[in-house]
Amino acid sequence: MSDVNLADAEVVDDHVHPYRVADLVARDPGGFEARCTFLGTCFMSSSRSDPKTWARVEELSDSSIFALTLRRWLAGYLGCEPTKEAVAAARAEALRADAVGYTTGLLADEHVVGVLSDEGYPQPPIPAEEFEKDLGVAVHRVARLEPWIVEHREEPFDDLVSAVEEEVEKAAGDPRCVAFKSIIAYRTGLDVGDPAPGEAADAHARWRRDGWRESREHAKPVRDFLLRRTMAAAKRNDRPVHIHCGGGDADIQLGHARPQDLFPLLVDHAHQPIVLIHGGDPWVPEAGYVASVLPNVYLDLSALIPWAWSWIDWVLETLIGMVPTTKLLYGSDEASEPEVFWVGARIARKALDRTLAGMVDRDLLTPDEAEKVGRDVLAGNTQRLHGISAAPS
Repeated sequence: MSDVNLADAEVVDDHVHPYRVADLVARDPGGFEARCTFLGTCFMSSSRSDPKTWARVEELSDSSIFALTLRRWLAGYLGCEPTKEAVAAARAEALRADAVGYTTGLLADEHVVGVLSDEGYPQPPIPAEEFEKDLGVAVHRVARLEPWIVEHREEPFDDLVSAVEEEVEKAAGDPRCVAFKSIIAYRTGLDVGDPAPGEAADAHARWRRDGWRESREHAKPVRDFLLRRTMAAAKRNDRPVHIHCGGGDADIQLGHARPQDLFPLLVDHAHQPIVLIHGGDPWVPEAGYVASVLPNVYLDLSALIPWAWSWIDWVLETLIGMVPTTKLLYGSDEASEPEVFWVGARIARKALDRTLAGMVDRDLLTPDEAEKVGRDVLAGNTQRLHGISAAPS
């Protein structure tokens, strides 16, 4: 097989969630493997998680191929025996000695030079500049719509609309803010309508009377209206919009989370860049089709990387074959532990090496073209789309 070597390629992670070092150090060290798995991450983020089932999550991590791989790779990095107990102890010692240094070492080992931080989770938000001090690489802000709706929804409808638009303009004035994001898939679904102002105002009154329950009958017209207004404001301010698309934790409206549900909204906003976060996983070919026919739709690979790693070669083969490669963005969806930055970048790098080498062997790409595609997916596409430099501020 041809050799495509991305070992020294820089990585800009386009979708992560911040944390505070104090919280990181305070967590149970024995549960870090479980927290790194997709199941564990979803357990931590979902409002529906039952704390009584956490022991089961930890138990299942022992049969997770992802967790076993992470354990073995991390043992090599830490220089300890590849057992659950030895890795947990060595990691805990490294965190106690210098948590920031440990994290920056992980990122440096995989050439992660910048991240885009989704401030919507956890709440209250952790400022990008604070996270940057703990991370040691450039942190760029992705401002999320939904917390603004919660903060201002008690106000009269017209005031709610004005307040959200003021929040958007304020964020756009922050040079760290490189994108806006919505998780409407978690609230009322991706089948976003186009309600008139009066229709949305009436729904807002019903939503209030309903105790702010997230129903598609009352909450949906309000959220749909505000998302469209936010997207218009993002376009005025020359910022991409990130939209969660596909599965997620137990809070997701799974029956209304497919890329096809979002298609009418994407067509209506065909002239502005929109990133489908998680690449529509598990409906990846569907998302690939959408990005192949709409020129300003981009696909983020997070969640697919690192947790669907066993089929990431197939995903990359599929998307690189369907979608202009400058529209594919690497992301890890780190939302728990710093090891996810590291293992995600390593998995992506190895998978791109394999996939692109196979394309060179089939005379679909030259070696130079293959290397450019890999470096663009890992960093360049995210940098260009968001107008950023990866250099630390």
